[in-house]
Amino acid sequence: MVLIEDILEVPMDCIVDSVIPKKDIFEAADSKTKDKKIFTDLIKQIKWCYNFTEDNIRVSPYEDSERRYDEVELININLKYDNVHKIGVGKFKEDDKIDRIADIVMRFIPYPLILTIQYENELKFYASHIRESKQDYDKIVLDGKKRSTNWMDIDNLSEIEDDFITKIQFDNLERSDFYKFYNNYLEAIVQHDAAIIAGEPVYLPIKKIERIYDEISVFDEKIKEIEKKISEEDNFNRKMDLNIEAHKFKIEKEKLINELKGE
Repeated sequence: MVLIEDILEVPMDCIVDSVIPKKDIFEAADSKTKDKKIFTDLIKQIKWCYNFTEDNIRVSPYEDSERRYDEVELININLKYDNVHKIGVGKFKEDDKIDRIADIVMRFIPYPLILTIQYENELKFYASHIRESKQDYDKIVLDGKKRSTNWMDIDNLSEIEDDFITKIQFDNLERSDFYKFYNNYLEAIVQHDAAIIAGEPVYLPIKKIERIYDEISVFDEKIKEIEKKISEEDNFNRKMDLNIEAHKFKIEKEKLINELKGE
């Protein structure tokens, strides 16, 4: 079962329903041995679910000096049940490897991609704008940061998650051109991520949300690094110093969260 096919209301003409062999992707992407192992160990199936084109949804192509968007694809990756391990609500031991899978697939597909990764009844959504590589015009690169949601239990959506699913329904996406069509989806992810951090809907401009969210992510990494050092430190005074340092970062993070809330 592919969850995304049950929760998105997509015109029948857009349905592709085609399985993509894992080997086709990691060979074409010239993946390293460890990446091939990740694909083999974690992925059960890669399915090309939907293809949005000018012909089937009457959205105009978009082109500028860096990119041409004349269609958008939706691909779902189903993970192997036995090889993925939950370690908390919305957290998996293999999350870094799963993000690596997303990165490879999004660089392999030469079109803007709505990517969902599925584990049982949970979904994670990925997005990134793309552009032509300036070094190799046969390749595309991710334009800006790859964005993703938290893992969502589709049978038990929070209010924030339900709002996100509503925003990305086909009828709620801008359809004047494919850049705006895809950008609506990407912005929905940015707004969702900010709302998860703030604990409430966030109504700031998208660029401001992205700036605050990225700064929070930096503080999260710093706090994580310090907490690791604390766990490994035996000297009491040094532990105290590290705790003070972590506390300062937490205060700065809290200021950013309040900024997201508009306070």
